[in-house]
Amino acid sequence: MLCNPFRGRSTRFWIPIIIAVQLIFNLTVLVIYSRNSTVIIEKNVQKDLATPSRSRQHSKPTEAMQKASPTKKASPTTKASPTTKASPTKKAEIDMVNDYQPWVDFKFVYPEVQPALEGSKDLYLVVLVNSGAKGGLFTQRRAKIRETWASKKTCEYFIAANQTHVRDKKWILVFVLGKVGNEEDDKRNIEEAKKHNDMLIGDIDDNYLNNILKFYMGQLWASLHGAKYTLKTDDDVYVRIPKIIEYLVSQGSPPRFYGGETYPNTAVARWAGGKWSISKKYFDEPVFPPFNAGAFILMSTDLLDSLFHYVHIRKPFHTDDAYVGVAMRHFKVKVIHILSFDIKNHMAALIRSKNNCEILKLIAYGHDVKIYAMDHLHKRVEDLCHKKITVKNC
Repeated sequence: MLCNPFRGRSTRFWIPIIIAVQLIFNLTVLVIYSRNSTVIIEKNVQKDLATPSRSRQHSKPTEAMQKASPTKKASPTTKASPTTKASPTKKAEIDMVNDYQPWVDFKFVYPEVQPALEGSKDLYLVVLVNSGAKGGLFTQRRAKIRETWASKKTCEYFIAANQTHVRDKKWILVFVLGKVGNEEDDKRNIEEAKKHNDMLIGDIDDNYLNNILKFYMGQLWASLHGAKYTLKTDDDVYVRIPKIIEYLVSQGSPPRFYGGETYPNTAVARWAGGKWSISKKYFDEPVFPPFNAGAFILMSTDLLDSLFHYVHIRKPFHTDDAYVGVAMRHFKVKVIHILSFDIKNHMAALIRSKNNCEILKLIAYGHDVKIYAMDHLHKRVEDLCHKKITVKNC
């Protein structure tokens, strides 16, 4: 019988060896598996980064995700709700070709408040001063005009009243206003009108777009009170009214007259929202015909019937001075540039720099003549008049 060398110690000897081999095997398998898994994960990540939209496009969201998603869009065939509002950052499109932009709801308006005229209505000149209805600044401007160039106690008015060729030429000045819609402002303006008897107040929203309505209201009122000429102007200018009358008389009191500070070649503004922009629906030419600036529009009232009728030929737009120029071309009326009318953007500052001759050569100063500048200019004109200094001897 053969002898077994491992007999008796086999159990205690082989158990540790078998356990060690098993541990080494398991560790080796784990390492290999981990490396392979890492490679697979890295490849998947790279694939996702390379095609980020593809996985989103083809992944099917759950019902809960669809309800919660803020970016869900309606089907192309789904119509928008009538109550849907445009995004607050998106501006409404404005058609500057086919629509009337900006829209003017034109109508003839006769003033609800007007001055009570005494005596004859045979007026040679009516000065129509466009003024604002809201706030104290416009009230102050009107007060300063009454004190200065609208006053009939001035030296130049006294001289004109004693000259045979102009002394019978009667004139009045009225302020043309709309309404604010604010009870306090509107009531204050009515009280001012009662006190001074020199205001026209119509049922017009007092804003820039409605300047054309105020223009026609003033012209309509003047035409019904026997005026021969009107001077449309603003409350931020200075006008030597007796000199205006002298000028018209020196020209022979011409009929079909349309004069002022002429703008010869003004491009039509088309950008939406511009202060002077209008659409092609109103006027489709690129350049306006020559027109007299709104600060000074001097014209004879024999043109008014045609001007009133023209609103049925061309819808009025808000830039009243340009609209009148277009109408005058239609009537074949010559545009007169009056050299003694001057409009500068900084007239208030220029007034102080002008010498006596330059002051006396002008009879209408515009625009943006501040209250203090109006007062300063009036004192200079009065002083020169009292000293009998004229253009000829200055």
